[in-house]
Amino acid sequence: MAFSIKIYEKDKYMYALMKARIGQLYPEAYITDPYLEGKTDNDGDMFGEFTKILYNPKQFGEDFGLEPPEEAVRSLQECMGRPVPTLDPEGIIDCRKICSALGIEPSQSRDQYLSSDTPSGGRLEVLIPFVYIGERENYIRKNYGDMTDADLSLRLDFTSRLRAPEDDGAGISAGNMTGLLEACVSRRFDPDDILKYCSRNSMGFLTPGASKGDDDVYDLGSTRCRMLLDRCRQLVSDESRKINVLAIAEGFRSAELPVLVADCDRVTVLFSGKDKNEELAASGLISAISRSLTHGEIVTDFLDPEPVTDKGISGAAV
Repeated sequence: MAFSIKIYEKDKYMYALMKARIGQLYPEAYITDPYLEGKTDNDGDMFGEFTKILYNPKQFGEDFGLEPPEEAVRSLQECMGRPVPTLDPEGIIDCRKICSALGIEPSQSRDQYLSSDTPSGGRLEVLIPFVYIGERENYIRKNYGDMTDADLSLRLDFTSRLRAPEDDGAGISAGNMTGLLEACVSRRFDPDDILKYCSRNSMGFLTPGASKGDDDVYDLGSTRCRMLLDRCRQLVSDESRKINVLAIAEGFRSAELPVLVADCDRVTVLFSGKDKNEELAASGLISAISRSLTHGEIVTDFLDPEPVTDKGISGAAV
């Protein structure tokens, strides 16, 4: 049975994610976004027996050009059946719940992340970089892009504000990382509350951005940072959604890092290049982290895997 689904969502990343997830559950559906693809309201109706509407309630009133939003909802209800909001009351997009609200029996081809009895497969990773900011960001783009292929992907920068990426685009001036670290200690703080402090960056990660003050992360302390990572562990363990979290940890004392990352799935220590002295100096830290991990693994990586020899240096000088 062919039908069409129109998703009214201006965020290109969110639309692409929902289209991929829902499309796997309903391969017979013709899925479009009139906002992003320049389609008219009637495009796609000819391809199926009926049309379903998904909409972002935060954008609905403005983008449909009808005020108040309730009137626009009633109008669509009369002609196309009840539209389904893409956000739940907590502001979370749960594709499995969205598909259930559509009221259409899915085909046998199911996406593993939409099935309620399949583990989410999310992961919590930490990067400990000893490199320049630009090198760090290039490494993240090259090696962590697959982490954004999830229902939710978060990035947390446990760093100095001075080390924040230039193109973060996620509330740097508002100091959301400071607010998040201050709030996460409350007993009333729910792991999903992390998302209230985040906006999307250029890579597709949800992130609170940098701290308000240059050293707020360190002033609040590694114990507070560990509490936030514990909340993230609860998020990635949610079997109803696939959630990935990437944390960047810089500037902590060597004794603090093993405790901070103990419950992570993977810890990567990044160096600029292979250097015997640097590797030897970091061997104690790497061993301490390895012993502290409850279930994960630690790896070392290098931007330049080729060691620089004395001959090479001499030749360059000539």
